[in-house]
Amino acid sequence: MQVFQSLFSINIQNKKKTFLLSKQLILMTVNSSTKLQKSILTFNVFFKDDTTTLSFLPSIIAKNPEHWALFRRALAGRKDARLTIVDRSIETPFHCMLTALFCKQLEEQLHIQMDSITLILSPLHKEHPGGDYTANKPFDTTEHRNDFLQVCFVKVMGIKIKIATKRNPIHCRDVKVSAGDYVLYLRIEGGLANGWQIDDEYVSGLPSQDLLFFACNDVRCKNIFSHGYSRNGVFINVDFLKKLYSYDK
Repeated sequence: MQVFQSLFSINIQNKKKTFLLSKQLILMTVNSSTKLQKSILTFNVFFKDDTTTLSFLPSIIAKNPEHWALFRRALAGRKDARLTIVDRSIETPFHCMLTALFCKQLEEQLHIQMDSITLILSPLHKEHPGGDYTANKPFDTTEHRNDFLQVCFVKVMGIKIKIATKRNPIHCRDVKVSAGDYVLYLRIEGGLANGWQIDDEYVSGLPSQDLLFFACNDVRCKNIFSHGYSRNGVFINVDFLKKLYSYDK
């Protein structure tokens, strides 16, 4: 490697490529890709409050509105946003509806348009084909969970999404929004839906298809972390990055 003033050359033999990179940048190599990203903002949220389905993301944003204003300035108007959620907590009809509402709220709050939405999910922890399931109870099969997720996204956002089921996702709690040169990560403790249940006796007892009638209603959500085993509530890590350079095979 030779250094010329503030630039240096890195020779990657298996690609027969030479890259000139600024000394101030951090080089990260993942498999066959060489990628460079700069962290713009990282912060944590301990969300202790109960909330509602229609104010789910807005109530999280209200904890740090100035940070989300920064995200909006960078992302607003983008129509090429891609959303990927890797999760192992989505098991009940309510989880499915809340996930669809959360994705719609991301579009609204960031003033962007999703070009694609992909969910990479674990299968249900337990399957009991033919069993009964209501809003707060797990589905009987993974297939029924996935089918209802599609129904929820059509109802809430008017689109179909991509769903992949993997037994052991490497990252179990990533929400990733990519748009242009920017990437926004939300890492929610235990997964997107893990910390909340419907806090309404009538609605919580509804079968999945009847629950959809409440997709446009403001249904109360109980923070089961704060009411249960963790007084700190749900831990959320937020990371906002800007892509500086990338090379893919």
